Amino acid sequence: MSADGNGSLRQEPTQVPTVNRRQLTVEPGHPWPSAYRGSKYSLVSSRKFGDVAQWSHMGDIQAMTERPRGLKTALTELGKTNGRGSFRLTATGEVLTKVPAGQYQRTSQARANRGHIPVYVGKLDGDFDFEEISNDPTPPSNTNAVEIWTGLPFNHGETWAVCTDDVLRWSWQDYRFESAFDHPELVAAYKSLRPEGGRIYINEHGHIWGNVDRDTVPSSERGRIRDAFDEWERTASNAERRLVTRRLNRTESEAAANGLLPVYLGHISQFDGGIVPKPVVTDNSYFGDSAMDPDQ
Repeated sequence: MSADGNGSLRQEPTQVPTVNRRQLTVEPGHPWPSAYRGSKYSLVSSRKFGDVAQWSHMGDIQAMTERPRGLKTALTELGKTNGRGSFRLTATGEVLTKVPAGQYQRTSQARANRGHIPVYVGKLDGDFDFEEISNDPTPPSNTNAVEIWTGLPFNHGETWAVCTDDVLRWSWQDYRFESAFDHPELVAAYKSLRPEGGRIYINEHGHIWGNVDRDTVPSSERGRIRDAFDEWERTASNAERRLVTRRLNRTESEAAANGLLPVYLGHISQFDGGIVPKPVVTDNSYFGDSAMDPDQ
């Protein structure tokens, strides 16, 4: 593994939905005017490889990969010390980061002017993945297929709640924001396995996985879940086995005694014409509260 070359940063504007069905154009380096979300990685220093991209969970499991070309330079120019620290990747490949207000040149343009300002860095171009664990699998040929998600199982993907009213909502602390769009096919696919609803995750490659409680799966679908689990047990690598087992253990509760199984639902392009969920922030106090979280 070299220190640089796992995809690249493309500095181009992006569109963000806002209230009243408006679209806001955001330029690279400007404050991010929406929900701060996505897969969480960090640019860190490795003795062997130099500066690399790292994924970790609670400090006890981690994986490293080459950093995207151009990312360290962009983070340095934005005010991140030595170009290091955490960054996020949204479901459409937007790169976000938080910069201390005192080190960021455009703080006056942000919706919060203290704490840690969320900033749009650019878009990820090319492949960004890990050697032992792939987050970019080949999607199933149809959405009726069920597979176990064997990619990263924590801090990975935008987190969306599939609610009882069939609406997708993104949440942080006490804030809950609906998607700007309707997603009936995606909701139906998930609820066929978990009728009560629950959480799904959409990663930077557009892949969707979700939590499934095997004890509440409808009887008509239990065979599919059982077959998928048996296939995973037969074919999983040691790394994949460790991560899925960790996910099951960490999601055990009184309501889900056997934990929640991470199930791969497919690619966003297979649902609702490929429309990607995007939250609309309807409470501006979110920006001030969110800026108090450094996202370390």
